[in-house]
Amino acid sequence: MINFFQREGWAYVPSLFSAVEVPPLIQAFDRVVQGVYETGRAPHGVDKFANGSLAKISNAWLADHTIAGMVLNPRIGKIAAELLGVEEIYLWADSLYWKGPYADTEQAVIGWHQDKHYWPISSTEKMITCCVALYEADARSGGLRFASGSHRWGLIEGTEAWTEKDNTTIHERPRAPEGEEWSEICPLVLPGGATFHHSLTFHGSGRNLTPFPRRSVTIHMVAGEGRLVNWEPVKDGYLEHVGLGNPFRGPLFPRLWPNGLADKMHCCCFGLIPDPECPEHGIP
Repeated sequence: MINFFQREGWAYVPSLFSAVEVPPLIQAFDRVVQGVYETGRAPHGVDKFANGSLAKISNAWLADHTIAGMVLNPRIGKIAAELLGVEEIYLWADSLYWKGPYADTEQAVIGWHQDKHYWPISSTEKMITCCVALYEADARSGGLRFASGSHRWGLIEGTEAWTEKDNTTIHERPRAPEGEEWSEICPLVLPGGATFHHSLTFHGSGRNLTPFPRRSVTIHMVAGEGRLVNWEPVKDGYLEHVGLGNPFRGPLFPRLWPNGLADKMHCCCFGLIPDPECPEHGIP
């Protein structure tokens, strides 16, 4: 899998979560989408289109115990560390994506983009995303497509803002660099399975043409070497516990691998895991 990831920029992990684990995750997913926040904390961002075609909820792990247990699962951090070839992995953020049934509209399309364009505040390109399918994901249901090998092209300017482009079709793609060929794939990912992709890998997704909503959870991660290099793009106080030039640490960036006491402290301090012996219980 590591060799495949290094060559293609993405990898597929079947049954990352078992058939027994998936139903509670779906229930938790739907709770958060409906605005029920089990922990009493709201997610950091809720974006919904009026016609029900697409919803995106950011940092849902703060709002729900079950989602937190999924996002902070060491299985995900371990695989991410192995694929990037690093020793430490920290959570960057998570997102819940909900595509409504028969969402045959342009709002349901997420055009081709590289994640790193959205993350200029990080000093490293060693960032990776895990996308866990809670419903069968393929081309018909609007599953993720990857441009294989595109992570080797570097950061390509002018492709960062798919929301500002005409994305009526996923096939409106950027031009491959000279000497490179565009080769895209939309893998079939069964419930509980997951894909991992590099922060420079071009990816996107199309409409959901099925009668069922497509639910997926994305976990964005950063290598331990990543540091805050640009404060300006972030204006919501999200990085107030980091500080310019410092590595991404603190209550909003829990360590995913190797896991240990630090992770338990973060969960406790957000009220996700009761632990009266937590030495950092006073973290806001």
